[in-house]
Amino acid sequence: MSYIKSAGTPVEGLSADILRNIFTDPKIELRPWARCLFEVQAREGFDIVMSVFRNPEREKVYLFSRSYHSLTPSYLYSAKKFPQPPLQMLSDLEKYKICSLHGSSTFYTRLPPSVIESGATSYTSLMRKIERGHCDIVVDMQEVLWGFARLSLLPLDMSTYKIQSLPQTEKYPLHFGVSKEHPQAAQIIEQLDKGLMELQKNGKLNSIINKYQ
Repeated sequence: MSYIKSAGTPVEGLSADILRNIFTDPKIELRPWARCLFEVQAREGFDIVMSVFRNPEREKVYLFSRSYHSLTPSYLYSAKKFPQPPLQMLSDLEKYKICSLHGSSTFYTRLPPSVIESGATSYTSLMRKIERGHCDIVVDMQEVLWGFARLSLLPLDMSTYKIQSLPQTEKYPLHFGVSKEHPQAAQIIEQLDKGLMELQKNGKLNSIINKYQ
């Protein structure tokens, strides 16, 4: 996850910290997710997309670094509407109105993208959709939801909302991505991989990960 605590402050988070340990003074900006993916793909001022999952569609467009962390598919719901967790199997998602963040990959749900409402561009907007009954369930990654909640960047009242792991799913690895159209794509990926291996070897990668858990 990546975030800014207030306007004009540097982007913080796991992926941003890793990049600062690999590159000298990298330019890191926080963009709406779908726009970020497009701008890296189209090479509109940015070279690397952070915290990206691999899937067949993205593999047509990006080269990926080695994995540096993994996240747990999860779902968020209103405890007032569902006193008990509503999902026993992954296929139970088909019974409910599902929302996700605009541009996020939801392949782990095994639902067609067309049945997932993905108009919200912020987590605050996603919460409003649940409050107003536009969604029954929000799908995202457990570590992201908990992380934003701990930082008070997600208005999550745990007496009202619950987060559960999605049944019948597994953790998915995170990567950095570079557009295949980038003239230095292979070199950037090589530098990322070398940096990640060095951070793993000297123990600094674990230290950075632990900082955000």
